[in-house]
Amino acid sequence: MKSFLLKIYNYPLLSKEKTNENQKRIRDVEWEAVLPYVKTGKFLDVGCGAGYAMQRAAHDKACEVYGIDPEPMSHGVGRQGSNFEVKAGHIQKAFAEAIPFESDMFDTVYSSHVLEHVNDELKSLQEMSRVMKHDGVLIIGMPTASMAAVNWISNIMFTTHHRFVNFFFSPFINAGKTTFSELFIPRSHSKEGSTLLFDLKAYRVKRWQQAISQVFEVKQVLLPALYPYPEMRQWFPMKKRSKYSSSVFFVCVKKK
Repeated sequence: MKSFLLKIYNYPLLSKEKTNENQKRIRDVEWEAVLPYVKTGKFLDVGCGAGYAMQRAAHDKACEVYGIDPEPMSHGVGRQGSNFEVKAGHIQKAFAEAIPFESDMFDTVYSSHVLEHVNDELKSLQEMSRVMKHDGVLIIGMPTASMAAVNWISNIMFTTHHRFVNFFFSPFINAGKTTFSELFIPRSHSKEGSTLLFDLKAYRVKRWQQAISQVFEVKQVLLPALYPYPEMRQWFPMKKRSKYSSSVFFVCVKKK
């Protein structure tokens, strides 16, 4: 009976392998959108995870690749095991607010789905500018309000029962505590102590562009695709180049 109930409880959530497969498909579509703007030369991935974008930059543009991450290999495509090997020291444990590389070093600075998680947006952007060559390019992507809406609907569809179980039975089972408001408004994707209402406002494309424009000049705004959450059952097909894209990428240069 217990195994049957656990099967029902976990039914909407996908396996690690299937999640990785879905996430790879998403990252490939996003990479396809930004690839024309990647410069051959030294490439830095800020928040590199398991190094998938580094692998693509090395293969597609013959870049010399580097990456930083607070917890390397703990997230992103390939975290369940990757055949990609980088030279010693080319992935370092570090934060975006303190990038451990020399100034004016990189032709391309790349960051995907990271800025929403940093403690200091402005400092992180200033550090990316510092390590980028004067004629280099920043390619930076973040989730949008559309992604926040998809997240909310997905959680209502697939994980409402999780939150109700956690709310009513957390004293008796090994489950995370859920507040009453979280029964109906799930937690924020990135801001601890907040809900998805924060994401709907903070992830607007206009808000992201204003933040980035404090440090960089935005040359291109790319909207790769609208897609469902990779960890959950896929309730609609990916829609490429949708104006309601789940992510937005900005192609930027240094301000003159």
